[in-house]
Amino acid sequence: MPRPRRALTRSKPQRPAKSDLEEMAARYIHARAALVRAGRALHDHVGSSLSAAGMQLQLLRMDLPEAAGRIDEALQTLEETLNQVRDLSQELCPSPAYRGGLKQALLRLAQTDGFQRQSAACHVAVEYSATTAVPVEVAAALYEAASAALEQALQKGAAQVNITARGAGPLVLRIADDGRKSGRSRAMRLIRTLAREQGLTFECTTGRGTIVSIRYAIRRPARG
Repeated sequence: MPRPRRALTRSKPQRPAKSDLEEMAARYIHARAALVRAGRALHDHVGSSLSAAGMQLQLLRMDLPEAAGRIDEALQTLEETLNQVRDLSQELCPSPAYRGGLKQALLRLAQTDGFQRQSAACHVAVEYSATTAVPVEVAAALYEAASAALEQALQKGAAQVNITARGAGPLVLRIADDGRKSGRSRAMRLIRTLAREQGLTFECTTGRGTIVSIRYAIRRPARG
């Protein structure tokens, strides 16, 4: 009697293991995301609660003028605590994209004194015509990549850097410079890895200068 044939099962293809650089980038992004959540919680919840408490104390001061001295002392302590909470929140969420959005962050980046001191002869131009709504986490990732690309361009002697953001659907952030080509591969690899670990499409081409193109597309939910 012939033996029954076993059904052939296809093994699922295994995903390639991440390189050490990718693993470090993933851990860094995960740790930073946790710090950012803590910073936003401080700002949105703790800071708001302290502000509300301060308003209640001011109303109480009007109702109880005889206790004005003690209430003023409490208000001063509350204000100092609130300032410390704001400073800590800003340290945990240092990217200006969290506070003013991607457009304002890029405009401020082009005018940063640190970059100007690094290369006084470099002109940085920003053109922002994108209409895509970008989540703050993605805006911070785009800003970080643009900032790193700009820093590399200045270190390589660029005289002109153009930063453009365009798109009504997918947003494309492009940083083009006329700096020297040599010595960029390792730095650009790190920028590329961090961008890709955050879901961004990253391309870098070199010729007379360097063009970094970073693309963000809104992920549509799959139809059932």
